[in-house]
Amino acid sequence: MDKQITQDWKDWIELNIRRGCDKDGIYKILLDEGFSPIDIEKEMGHVPDVDVATIVNPLKTEQSTEFTEDILSENRSIYIPNAQKLDTELAEFYTLDNFLNSEECNQVTELIKKKLRPSTVAADGEVDETYRTSRTCDLGELTDPLIADIDRRICALLGIHPSYSEITQGQYYEPGEEFKVHTDFFEGPAFEEHARERGQRTFTFMVYLNDVESGGETEFMRLKQTIKPKKGMAIIWNSLNEDGSNNHNTLHQAHPIRSGFKSIITKWFRIKGQGPMFTKEPNEYIPNYTQVGFKTAKLDAQLFEKIIDFYTSNLEKNKPEFVEGGYVEIQETGEFGSDVIELPDELRKEIHDSLKPQLETWSKTELIPTFVYGIRVYKKGSVLISHRDKLKTHIISAIINVDQVVDEDWPLIIEDNYYRKHHVFLNPGEVIFYESARLDHGRPLPLKGNKFANIFCHFMPVNMEKN
Repeated sequence: MDKQITQDWKDWIELNIRRGCDKDGIYKILLDEGFSPIDIEKEMGHVPDVDVATIVNPLKTEQSTEFTEDILSENRSIYIPNAQKLDTELAEFYTLDNFLNSEECNQVTELIKKKLRPSTVAADGEVDETYRTSRTCDLGELTDPLIADIDRRICALLGIHPSYSEITQGQYYEPGEEFKVHTDFFEGPAFEEHARERGQRTFTFMVYLNDVESGGETEFMRLKQTIKPKKGMAIIWNSLNEDGSNNHNTLHQAHPIRSGFKSIITKWFRIKGQGPMFTKEPNEYIPNYTQVGFKTAKLDAQLFEKIIDFYTSNLEKNKPEFVEGGYVEIQETGEFGSDVIELPDELRKEIHDSLKPQLETWSKTELIPTFVYGIRVYKKGSVLISHRDKLKTHIISAIINVDQVVDEDWPLIIEDNYYRKHHVFLNPGEVIFYESARLDHGRPLPLKGNKFANIFCHFMPVNMEKN
């Protein structure tokens, strides 16, 4: 008797078709697994145009690399800056310190406490009421800007489109409360009820909002990991194996609280959503060199004096600047949004030479100078559209604030390596160091004032040039 195509296999088929894997290859894998051709064709909606005997199983040959990489593309598409990945083949598992800061944790805990309801369990038949004794808050249903931003940051950090996610939930545990051994994926009747339309759960993103006085550890028995709650720390795991089947190695439990309380948020992701699942740009896979991704500093006073002398002596030599990609413009008119005053080579070199050791110390990597542009003078009403810099040559950079005549301070809006947005304000003579190819940054708010002058200075790591 032929094997039945279980829901796990159906999910696997759907996942790999969506990834664009070769359908004949998928067909051959299923055939070799013992499923009937009729069932395979019905499930896939596909009949090979060639003799099935000539199809090579891509998972059983040396020529399988390309296909296998397609199958594993979900896992290969995850890169989390600052995260520690567990060294195991049993499951995909990460820990990430400081995803939320202390103030954010406190604010979210207060929101959770205002809208609590008993936590539930997806199960077949009667549910043991002692199995999960915490309380839950459906944070995603609140119209709170902090929750909306945290939700955005979680999706951006994983690089998964929000349509593949569930609403963010908060859980609150008091002494004696726990969640006994369970997995996050759905099985049996629970799958039919909760996952038939949305698909199986993939990644879980959980954040501890406080340090628990005693108890409350999260234990993954088969991974031999017991995580003590730490304020602001996230743990992330994939409930599926590389082939899309359920990973029972992610079995875990929330131990009872012995004293104090435990507050957490959890966001789950599914295999179904709208459009491509993974959304990160190539730049976002560049390894981060610093924890936060940027810092401000003072430029060397003597160098700044030289820059100012040159700037004031050459104001009449400015010319309209064409910025590749149209990133600088006056939105109301569509005109070029900046002029440029070209720098002499000796001053460019002096700027590079001054900033290079500082940026190397900050980024902890040896750098090669690539570009110093001229002095960009933004005009009234101009914007710098948010973007990431050139992938190869603009990895570690600096912006020098030269001059400004403004009615309102004009922020550089930049995301850090946790995808938290910051408004950074610089005065003349100040500089920002930043991972410019990785981090989204810009000045999307129109300049209210007459002018704003900057110099951009770029470097690339020595090891990147060698590669």
